[in-house]
Amino acid sequence: MDRVRFGRALGYGARHAAQSLKKAAEAANAPNPQPASARHSAEPVQPLTQPARVAHRVVQTRRKVATTKTHAKTLGRSVWSPLAQFSSVLWLQVTGTFFTLLALFLSEGLWKNHASALLPWHTHAARIFYLQLLAFLAFTYFAISNFVRAHLRGRR
Repeated sequence: MDRVRFGRALGYGARHAAQSLKKAAEAANAPNPQPASARHSAEPVQPLTQPARVAHRVVQTRRKVATTKTHAKTLGRSVWSPLAQFSSVLWLQVTGTFFTLLALFLSEGLWKNHASALLPWHTHAARIFYLQLLAFLAFTYFAISNFVRAHLRGRR
């Protein structure tokens, strides 16, 4: 934060603190609106009747239910959202591992067939070699992209 913004914020806070102190001092020096004789002669507070107690309990119960619902929503978000993120990252890593294994097996086949693909009289072997090469490249791409996506989701 630069000096100007800090000074403005400090001045704003100081002005409002001074206004609050001024209002508190005025309230403390103000005369009591209710005379002393009225305070002592006031009727005693009647205890709540049965219907009033029941209504009061109903209101309290509804407030508790409402606060419990809001707490449950926040708890659900705080528990399920990290779990969902973790499971999606884990799924991407598992599928990335599966694609890596497939690419490794295809690379072994490519290594075995690479010499026969270069011979001019084996056109069928060359087609198989190029199909294996295409599948190898596709599975390698899928494996790398899954691990990259898992890394990016794990960083959020």
